[in-house]
Amino acid sequence: MPYLTLTRSSRLILAVLITVAALAGVAPSAGAIPANSQIEIVLDQFTPVVPKPKGTLRISGRVLNISGRSIENVSVQLRVADSPITDANTLTEVNDADLVSDVDDGSSSVDATRTLITSELAPNKQEFFTISIPLADLGLSQAGTYAIAIEALGAIAGADEFDERKGIERTFLPWLPSSSGIAQIGVTWLWPLVDWPARNATGVLVNDETPKAMSPGGRLDELVEVGADYPGQVSWFADPDLLQAADAMSQGYLVQENGSPVAGDQSDAVASWLTSLRSALDAAAAASKVEPQLRVLPYADVDATALGKGDLATDLIRAVTQAPTISRAAIGTPIAETVYWAPRGRIDKQAAELLVSSGVRTVILSSRAVATASSAPALASISTSVGSLTAVLINPVLADLLTTPKRGSDEVILARQQFLAQTALWATSESGPAQVVVAPLNARWAPDPQLLKDLLGASSAAPWLTVQSLDELLGTTPVFGDGLNYGQLAKRAELPTAYLQQVLKAQARLQQFVGILDDPAALSVGFSQAITRTLSSAWRSQPTTGRTLLKQINTELIEQMAQVRALSKGTITFSGDSGQVPITLANDLDQRVTVSMQLVGVPAARLESPPVTGIVIEAGRKVSVEVEARVIGGDPLPVNIQILTPEGEKYGIPSTITLASTAYSRAASWVVAAAFAAIIVFVVVGVTRRIWKARRSQRAGNPSDTVSS
Repeated sequence: MPYLTLTRSSRLILAVLITVAALAGVAPSAGAIPANSQIEIVLDQFTPVVPKPKGTLRISGRVLNISGRSIENVSVQLRVADSPITDANTLTEVNDADLVSDVDDGSSSVDATRTLITSELAPNKQEFFTISIPLADLGLSQAGTYAIAIEALGAIAGADEFDERKGIERTFLPWLPSSSGIAQIGVTWLWPLVDWPARNATGVLVNDETPKAMSPGGRLDELVEVGADYPGQVSWFADPDLLQAADAMSQGYLVQENGSPVAGDQSDAVASWLTSLRSALDAAAAASKVEPQLRVLPYADVDATALGKGDLATDLIRAVTQAPTISRAAIGTPIAETVYWAPRGRIDKQAAELLVSSGVRTVILSSRAVATASSAPALASISTSVGSLTAVLINPVLADLLTTPKRGSDEVILARQQFLAQTALWATSESGPAQVVVAPLNARWAPDPQLLKDLLGASSAAPWLTVQSLDELLGTTPVFGDGLNYGQLAKRAELPTAYLQQVLKAQARLQQFVGILDDPAALSVGFSQAITRTLSSAWRSQPTTGRTLLKQINTELIEQMAQVRALSKGTITFSGDSGQVPITLANDLDQRVTVSMQLVGVPAARLESPPVTGIVIEAGRKVSVEVEARVIGGDPLPVNIQILTPEGEKYGIPSTITLASTAYSRAASWVVAAAFAAIIVFVVVGVTRRIWKARRSQRAGNPSDTVSS
């Protein structure tokens, strides 16, 4: 039976403990102290990295009493499995065992290693220990990977009659004393330098995370430092935006602080970082005797999956084609090719086709993202309707080992031993891979620098491992990729559709601005690259920063566009129903613009006014334009002065004036006068008729008057 496997009952206990931890708000973490432990064991040293027959195994560390009660007769000893691990499942079970009381089937204690540390260990106190034993005395019967454990024994006064296990630390010991029956595994290390591209259109940093990461002790600084110590062993990748930002920041930079830009204070550190990177690339080229050594991602590490779904394919093409030029200008190093590093190691079919159409030929994926007939391949060919992609496949087991946070030297040692155990198991297995790719699935990785050094050193020292460059790996024959495994988890991580729509609006606004400029490149390049940065896969993990960046870019763009505007205000009154409207337009930009203009009534049906086209305004100047207009109706009419691009699209925010016409008031006066005259005539006629009728009536009533007359 395999060593240190979990029984059904122990698995139940583990599940209960994890549930209790979850209810208490404490998440179990890798390398956690085994449950029921009363003594924590911390490893400080484990040598040799690669055991040899005449060598000596030395393990040093500390024991810490975490029980809350004194423990007597504390001793430590080594346990070794009687037979090597034969499959990956057993290795995983040993590594994940989380109970101090797990059954140690198939293991034996090495009595010669038992060492009394102290007669009494008080609560929260620690003591040091060292276990040293010739490897030949361990009784390792055959080649392979052995599970071993350091256990602490002791007794709590009044509770334990005999010494019992109070703590345990499990790890692995690869034992391959000869090359017989051992396969050579090619190991390719990929070394990405990628950050969150939080720079607005004027180059102001949204936050100071990037210069901090490049400063001594920062994430990017440590990556360059470690990679430089192993020239020829790591294959370098970089985001062109990061190189561009470093080049710019080395000459001084601004960073947002409490809503206002202030001068940054890490320019010298950034310049040193850039110099160190150049030196590391030169050393890598010298070690491999092949140039160039740097591969770049599409500019700002844009999210190809999101761009494919958001009708932004042109942006990916631009990011791919501009990447080498921007990178060379920033760092002065020849560029090998543009490679796409897929977020979470996965892409869908649409993104694969879009990448091929954009000119990308190599992608970095998880080996779980591609369906193949082979077991854990390192290289695969993916066919699309527009061409093929070569997929470099990261081993996810090693990726997790590389990037899981380490809390101290103890966990670094355990991770190194697990790396050696895993690769040794593959080397002694008939179905093991011939090549493996060691890299993070997330290009914005933050590994422990000591772990990197240990694993790189182990890659060189282990006789079953051969370090090979990416160029060497790409020179081998890839397996056929039968399909892409994308999945719901990857879909849920994509940039939101609503966010992409806001980016499209910003692009439309930029196109308006560019459309009026005499020299578009002078102002549009900064905005275009800034908008591309808003499409970075970085904002999957920091959506708030992405939205802040997009908001700042929009604000900057609106402010620039507002420098071409109409100055006219107030009310203009026509003597009739139509006339000429004098409009003054201003251009505060440092280059000439060409615009059109139209007056738009509110409502539009009350104004007739043809657009004025081909208005040229020199830099820093104003022009006056006479615009024909006819107002319908007598009430004052609000009118928008809408600037247009030469193509007739609306530009910027319109200004407002008011038009009034006196024609209707004069017409009303004539109507009143005519009505008054008509009334007078009506009155005169009425009076005349009454007089006439009265006279007739009088004559008819007195006939004698008629006879006498």
